Amino acid sequence: MPYELFDNKTANLASPELTIRNGKVALNPGAGDILAKAGMKFAHILWDVAACKIAIRPVAKEDSKTFKVSIPRGRRGGLISAQSFLNYIQWRVTHPVTVDAHWNEAERFLEASLPKEHVGVIEKGPSPGTRKVGPR
Repeated sequence: MPYELFDNKTANLASPELTIRNGKVALNPGAGDILAKAGMKFAHILWDVAACKIAIRPVAKEDSKTFKVSIPRGRRGGLISAQSFLNYIQWRVTHPVTVDAHWNEAERFLEASLPKEHVGVIEKGPSPGTRKVGPR
């Protein structure tokens, strides 16, 4: 009986997902692969209050609005410490929440809808001083 050689490399089959837990946004391998390909070293977090959507824009250089992205060596997923953002949107859940994400090529960011029942700023709208962000 002939043997088949098994390939130990993981395939890129994961659909992109974000998991919010413990003040962080975790990127699964699918999301990490997309953002790494886009050159991400840091990230801008964008918030659409009307649609209750988050977007993560990969950024190569740090600025005053970037969040640090931690991707362990040899891994495809990563973490963004986002406690200040979660406080801003009044994230109201203590267990991990995973949401599907997709790459928006026109805007060059990864976006996902958040469950409205876990967010407290839906009624308020944008705070003073926030600005609308378009394509870069």
